[in-house]
Amino acid sequence: MKRVIWRVIKCLFILSIVVIGIIVSACKIEPKRLVTREFEVELSSESRESIRVVQFSDVHLGPNYSLQQLEKLVDRINELEPDIIAFTGDLIDVASEFEGRSEISGILGKLNSRYGKYAIWGNHDYGGGGVRFYEDIMIKSGFKLLKNQNSVIELDGGQLVTIIGLDDAMLGHPDIEKSFAGVNSQEAKLLLLHEPDLVDEIEADRFDLALAGHSHGGQVVVPLFGPLVTPPFAKIYTKGMYQLATDTYLYVNSGIGTTKIAVRFWNPPELSVFDLAM
Repeated sequence: MKRVIWRVIKCLFILSIVVIGIIVSACKIEPKRLVTREFEVELSSESRESIRVVQFSDVHLGPNYSLQQLEKLVDRINELEPDIIAFTGDLIDVASEFEGRSEISGILGKLNSRYGKYAIWGNHDYGGGGVRFYEDIMIKSGFKLLKNQNSVIELDGGQLVTIIGLDDAMLGHPDIEKSFAGVNSQEAKLLLLHEPDLVDEIEADRFDLALAGHSHGGQVVVPLFGPLVTPPFAKIYTKGMYQLATDTYLYVNSGIGTTKIAVRFWNPPELSVFDLAM
């Protein structure tokens, strides 16, 4: 009997250590463990030129993500030597409560890219007072903020790349036809949208690679099960790379910061890097 009791006590002790370890990792370690995921995407069988696109998303500046962390993030992105930088929304968690708003542009303005920096709106960029500040911050940071618009980049080799930016699906007014107005089907096309599930409303032959955020990868991922909870418009596509058609892809970035609860498990913050061969 004593042996059984002792074994139970040992099992409970080991279990408690494991649980404490998971909690410490999810609350203190993993939210700060920034990873870089790199992909090679061939957009043409006759590739003559390659560009590097670096995506970051869902920073959620606030109590759980500081300006000091943002400065380190900028340094990390610059080390990747991007040709294009794409931000797919949600800069500040609750903008009206964040006292460091005036310092953001000075930090994001240090981001360097060969062909420009592009951004779109996320739901937190509208909500929480964000609509009053976001556009001004991004423009002062040197980003081209696309809202149902597109912009054409001419590469050094003469090839053209079109960046298409959709408005936020939750609090904005995404207009697909307006976003794609004038887009040449022969050009390489990079689509930016905050909520990934919106991609199903767009014909796959209208873009080559879509970049989204919003889901945070679920923040908490249960091994063998997947994300515990994902937000609206991120139920179908939750995390990582999806092939939508023969030559059409969607990537859902897990984001940088956290919202609601400052926890990540099995799902660290990430930068996604795409070397596009065209």
